[in-house]
Amino acid sequence: MTRNQFNEFHRMLWRAILIFIISFSGIINSQNNYPDDLPKFKITKSFGCDTSSIFLAPTASKVPYLMIIDNGGTPKFFKKVKSSIYDFKPQPNGVLSYFDRGGDCFYIMNSSYELIDSIKCVGELYTDFHELRILPNGNYLILGFDSRKVNMSRIVEGGRDSATVIGYYIQEIDKDKNLIFEWKTWDHIDIRDSYSDLKQGTIDVTHANSIDVDFDGNLLVSLRNTQEVIKIERKSGSVLWRLGGKKNQFTFIRDPLKFSWQHAARRLPNGNLLLFDNGFRREPQSVSYSRALEYELDEINKTAKLVWEYRNTPDIFSYGLGYSQRLPNGNTFIGWGAAVPAITEVTPQGREVFELSFEKDYSTYRAYRYPWGSPKISDYLEITYWIEKTQFVTTKQSDTISSKITLYNKNSFPVTITSIRNNSRSFIIPSDLPEVINPNDSISLKIYFRSDLSLYPFIDTIKINSNCNTICIPIEGLDVSDVQSERGEINNEFTLEQNYPNPFNGECKIKFSLKRNAFVIIKIYDILGNYVAELLNKECSAGIYSINYSANNQFGEKITSGIYIYTLQANERRISKKMTFLK
Repeated sequence: MTRNQFNEFHRMLWRAILIFIISFSGIINSQNNYPDDLPKFKITKSFGCDTSSIFLAPTASKVPYLMIIDNGGTPKFFKKVKSSIYDFKPQPNGVLSYFDRGGDCFYIMNSSYELIDSIKCVGELYTDFHELRILPNGNYLILGFDSRKVNMSRIVEGGRDSATVIGYYIQEIDKDKNLIFEWKTWDHIDIRDSYSDLKQGTIDVTHANSIDVDFDGNLLVSLRNTQEVIKIERKSGSVLWRLGGKKNQFTFIRDPLKFSWQHAARRLPNGNLLLFDNGFRREPQSVSYSRALEYELDEINKTAKLVWEYRNTPDIFSYGLGYSQRLPNGNTFIGWGAAVPAITEVTPQGREVFELSFEKDYSTYRAYRYPWGSPKISDYLEITYWIEKTQFVTTKQSDTISSKITLYNKNSFPVTITSIRNNSRSFIIPSDLPEVINPNDSISLKIYFRSDLSLYPFIDTIKINSNCNTICIPIEGLDVSDVQSERGEINNEFTLEQNYPNPFNGECKIKFSLKRNAFVIIKIYDILGNYVAELLNKECSAGIYSINYSANNQFGEKITSGIYIYTLQANERRISKKMTFLK
């Protein structure tokens, strides 16, 4: 045997051993001291893939489990549950959530896997399993549905006189479990827009299966049975546009097939739209395959250009379920839903670097990759940050402006950003956490401000947690827009001047002027948005005013040194300015 032949034989031998080790380590069975009924799977590819943990909720005729595994298939966590489970994932605020069909709710666990809360739809709705989004401000976005009896014979020829029609709801619920926003398909989607059989006794018109918060604070929603992704104005509930379906408003470029019976529409950091195209009922049969798609959207000119897709070889067809997740390294993690294999990870060039298949009849509604279980580090250099701006000023209500935060890791080891939190609904922080910052590297986040989503004052603190340290960033929004009259004129009805002196250490004067009579409220807040004092609350005639502020809070006590916000509201318009108190 020549040296070259020996080297080639050596490489082939180690390749065979590696494949055997990967396949063997990915088989979960009783020999590993795990429960006999733990779902079994095989990992047939695991090279060059992301190293984060994999979150699974295998459901089948057998006992379902919550599972977190590594790339070798070793469970980092598993928990047996009594009924079908769905959508097991980390949330941006550092908790875990999953839907339990037996409880008809989402359960929430802390990082120690202890149940700490549950959430379901407000009112008489059924809670839907497809999606729970816990926002950094603690609010919940959740799907629900109800049914009504509808005389379908009046809507479609051959329809039943008393059909059961299902309608979907989107609810935003605050952290105290109060309903603050509700949108329903009954008010916005025509039953005839559905691709469901409208002559059936039970008709699921839309089958909503995902919610995402867009950069402008509005909502992106996937409606499977109308085969469309829609954008919903988050304050009024109006439908801003419809992509796909019978009332499609977009021109598709480079994608003559379009998507059908899709799942999981997600806005990517680059502004594109990622979704899982099931390809169900697509004709002819040769094009009935599932794929992951990325569209570049032009929302002004209404075009959707296909810029990336992954179609497996051989084709994989999943009639239901499914998810696509863009990873920080640029790879795409695809859960095939009701198909084999269950999971594939691919590079941007389409090279497969990870593959997992369940044994027998198990499937998982979605599969996710996130860093998880990162230990707290005691010896470290603090994660630092740079922010583009901390004051957001809008000149027109419903406008959205943004600021960039860059987080720096100067350590020689990776650090995990475990959660991000804030309080105000007006500050939108799209994030797909947890996320790792590599050694001597950085990541960036965007904050978006929109004044009409919450009440004044727009003062908040962003709290970013890592397994090293916590970063707190105070931010402020200012709405200096003018209210329009019924005739569309701009009304500059009042002015607010800078307090004098500023900084001050005893007393200062605040001047304002009115061009017409108005009910005026002047309040003071600290930099965190806490109420400090009210200086004025009464009807005022047109004119120039000056009021004194002696640096006392609502209880007559002297305030501490620092930056404060004073706001003036005259009728429907508000404006605010900063002032500094020094003892």
